[in-house]
Amino acid sequence: MQNLTGAVGENAANVGHDVALIQAILVKTQQPAQAGRAPGPYLASYDGVSGAGTVNAIRQFQGDHVLVNADRTQSVPVANATAGQVRPGDVTWVKLLEKVPAAFSDLRVLETGKTVYVAATRDQVTAKISAASALTFAPAFRMRVTTLMNRMFELHGIALGVCRQGDRRTFQTQYELLTSGRGVTNAGPGESNHNFGMAVDIGFDGLRWLRANGEVVTNETSWLHRLDPNQRATGEALIFWEAMRTIGTGGTVGAFRGPVADRPHLQNWSDAGVGMADRLANLLTISGTMRWRGTRGSYSTDFGLGGDYHAVGSAAQIWAGNAQVNADMIARARAAQAQRAAALRPGGAQPPARAALPGAVDIAAMRAELRRQFELADANWAAWTPR
Repeated sequence: MQNLTGAVGENAANVGHDVALIQAILVKTQQPAQAGRAPGPYLASYDGVSGAGTVNAIRQFQGDHVLVNADRTQSVPVANATAGQVRPGDVTWVKLLEKVPAAFSDLRVLETGKTVYVAATRDQVTAKISAASALTFAPAFRMRVTTLMNRMFELHGIALGVCRQGDRRTFQTQYELLTSGRGVTNAGPGESNHNFGMAVDIGFDGLRWLRANGEVVTNETSWLHRLDPNQRATGEALIFWEAMRTIGTGGTVGAFRGPVADRPHLQNWSDAGVGMADRLANLLTISGTMRWRGTRGSYSTDFGLGGDYHAVGSAAQIWAGNAQVNADMIARARAAQAQRAAALRPGGAQPPARAALPGAVDIAAMRAELRRQFELADANWAAWTPR
């Protein structure tokens, strides 16, 4: 069980997360039936605020198990126990740990929060780490992911897991996410950190937390859809995300945050000074047979003909086979190549023969070739560098 940081109850410090923990224990602990009193929980619900109901529940518990003689016939004072109050390590705290059901013997709550959850087991963490190890990450980043998962368990008893499509994504997967209409990403194929195995989306799938009435949520998603149905990442949900990100970006793990709104996302480097279009252009150039430039999601290439660069559209357009190529563009690139070749022939430059204007077949073939260049970069993803 998580330790208290201060006293709870009458005339106590009553820090919110301590109060929530004591209340949750009283919600899950059954009081015995007595004359005029049916069996049931000591407290009907928890909210992290200590009021008369909380103090009365503490007193009732103490009357049953702490401030009472052996045969429970009369109240008696007990050393290291204060009526109406629970203090760290006192007799009331020890008795609460003894009486709470075994299934709830390790309850936790994040500092500044009030949502109580059941700590994961080491076996559960090991299983999630094994699952993450089977996914595709660059080796240097895989270690950071594993370290984060271990640290989150050690510090908070939470078993993080990699979200669906949260490891290395192919260019095709990135394109499908971009065009899904779900607002998952604004990055095209080859423009996401995920495309190069150095980013992760990691979340809280399977987190078992208690609703106010003590009901245990057993089907939480990676993105905390049960705790945060509208996905606003405020209040209690934000506290969980910030706990994960604080550990993930700390010295032990050393990862970096992505966009503020992309809550599950961590990556292997800082975005400062990294132009994703520029770096994709570099990967395209070293992976294929064309030279490329990329700026703010727009790409240009020399078509492999060694001349000027021609703007051919976005990564999504190129991947979809809809590169912004026209007949004049291809004709100019071919004519420039022919002129350069002629200049190198013995005897000096000769005017090149006028070539036929490229037609629909040429345009379609060039679009297919541009897509193939992206496929070569996708296959060579491990060669990508942020600078």
